[in-house]
Amino acid sequence: MSQGSAPEEKIGLAEACLDLARRSRRQGEDRFAEDIAQDTCLRALQLAEPHKVRDPVRYLLRIARNLFVDRQRGRQRKAAIFRPLGDAEPKTGDSVDPERILAGRQELELVLAAIEALPPRCREAFKLHRFEGLSYTAIARRMGIGTSMVEKHIAEAMLKIVRTMRQTGGTSP
Repeated sequence: MSQGSAPEEKIGLAEACLDLARRSRRQGEDRFAEDIAQDTCLRALQLAEPHKVRDPVRYLLRIARNLFVDRQRGRQRKAAIFRPLGDAEPKTGDSVDPERILAGRQELELVLAAIEALPPRCREAFKLHRFEGLSYTAIARRMGIGTSMVEKHIAEAMLKIVRTMRQTGGTSP
């Protein structure tokens, strides 16, 4: 080992992943950190030629940082899009109102029609995220596109659905 090189530079990607997994388990109850560590290792070990990574520790840290930022952005988007559930709860006695049920069905039909009118790739990304609950990263992998493209598809879908609802007089989702 040369004078200026750190010991971490001599370990391979698999060993660095094992070390990251051990450290995240030792952190205790932080499920978020453990999930990030697991996803980091999963992504890193999917490389076609992992032996070509010069600095595995730095590489893993960059992946973890990117995953953390992606998840934080996702949380912020969800918080901005969804109103608290308390606002959506029916008021006492309103739940069986036939007029309200009919209006809800009509609104649902409008939203479903707006989803079906989306461009195919946009619709696929939206359905994977909203109906199957996949993360942007998982959608990107499944569709063979980048995470930023998934973000664009879902933003486009939301914009078109909201516009459709406003044009037809429905309430925005």
